[in-house]
Amino acid sequence: MFRLGVSALIINNKQQLLVVNLNSFEGRYFAVPGGGVDHGETPEEAVYRELNEELNIKPQDLQPVGQSDTPVRFTFKEIELNYNSQSYTGSERYFFGFRFLGADKEIRPKDGEVRRYKWAPLDQLQNYLLFDNQLEETIEKIRELFPESK
Repeated sequence: MFRLGVSALIINNKQQLLVVNLNSFEGRYFAVPGGGVDHGETPEEAVYRELNEELNIKPQDLQPVGQSDTPVRFTFKEIELNYNSQSYTGSERYFFGFRFLGADKEIRPKDGEVRRYKWAPLDQLQNYLLFDNQLEETIEKIRELFPESK
């Protein structure tokens, strides 16, 4: 069974993508922020909740630019996620695109979950998105949601 999730592609005015280094990752691995959709929650509600919980980013700090039509589906390699008495062997994630309107000083990583965040230049994502297919899938969704980006 696949758990429904969301990912947030947030680009600032310097055309940089917000990426996070989670406590569960090695220091050099990053991902786009996001998480699971809770029972009774829409994907849109989940993406705003996750951004607030993980990074203290409020809806007013974001300008929505779109949502992916097709989710990215992946299977966990070694673990099975257990959440609310349900076992999952993978995730199916919808991507949301945003322009960041807030101030960097307002972004505060959640202790115990997010080690740090970084604004990564789009032409350097290969230095941060190191998991299998992560770079290709993220670039595909950036092109879908931000067609003006190169």
